[in-house]
Order: sequence, then structure tokens, then C-alpha cells
Amino acid sequence: MKIVLSWNCQGLGNKATIGYLRDLWKKHRPDFLFLSETKQSTSYMENFVGHFGYKNLTTVDPIGCSGGLALSYNNDFNDTIIYQSNWLIDIEVVYKGITINLTFVYGDPVPKNREQVWVRLTRIGISRGTPWFLVGDFNELKGNHEKRGGKLPHASSFIPFNLMIQDCRLLEFPHLGDWLSWRD
Repeated sequence: MKIVLSWNCQGLGNKATIGYLRDLWKKHRPDFLFLSETKQSTSYMENFVGHFGYKNLTTVDPIGCSGGLALSYNNDFNDTIIYQSNWLIDIEVVYKGITINLTFVYGDPVPKNREQVWVRLTRIGISRGTPWFLVGDFNELKGNHEKRGGKLPHASSFIPFNLMIQDCRLLEFPHLGDWLSWRD
């Protein structure tokens, strides 16, 4: 079984965050480690990821003090980076002779900018003919039934995200761990 670990680490400059990530890594030994909101440069991430023994690293540098993506994995896969931006790293891997696409997502934290991410994913998704997995922090909900606490957004705010899910024919895949990453 191949394991994917995705975590919005909210910055890798804190020793407690790094320690927690090491504990997660030791417990799960993921084949793919995707970190969003690293807030660190590529050079920092190159040194950092070496501690985990990965051979491949694809990064997107943060803009100022926000954002930043890092995807680490080993050479077990014949891989090709298809696309990367501040919000996505899209790769194609061949595993046991089967081509699979993996898109690692960090939805824009600014709600008015998220629709750009959904448009890009829709463009990618409608042209895919291979198995496709999306993993990450979408920073979005499908509806108020997923919301816990705080003011409820207007139902119309969920339409762009749900249209992307529908247009791309996405299904929610079972996962392990907390449903919301901010939970202890």
C-alpha cells in the first residue's frame, strides 16, 4: 500500500512543528509527503527534507511570508511534474505499470481568490482519462453541514467548489486521521 501524508503545517520555522512532523513521519512513513503553507524557501526545504531520506522534492516558494508548497517522495515511481503553481502541484506517476495522476492542493486562504483554483482544477480534471487523486487543504467546505462553529456562510458561496467537484466527477476518498487538520 502507498501512503500519502498531507499537512498544512502553517510554517516550518517552529521547532514544535518540526518535531510533530517527525513524529507523524515516523508513525506513517509516507511514500508521498505534501506540506502546504511551509513559509520557507526551496533552499530551506532542500536541507529540511534530507532528514527524511526522500530523493525527490518539488517546491513552490512562498509569496512573502505566506504560502509555500513542498512535495517529497522517493524514486519508486516513474514521475513527471505536469503543473505547479502557488496552489497546486500536479504529477503523473507510473506505479506497477498503471499511470496515475496526483494533484496536491492548497486552496487560496482568501475566499474571493479560491475560484481561480477551482477553475484550474476543472481544466485539469475534464481532460483526465487516468485515475486521479486530489489531496491537500482545499480551505473550502462543500456546505454548512461541514462547518463547526462561527458564522454560517451563505449557501451560494459553496457553488464554485461544488461545481468543480461535479464537473471533475470527484468522489471523496476514505482517509485516516482527523477530518479537520486543526483538531488535536
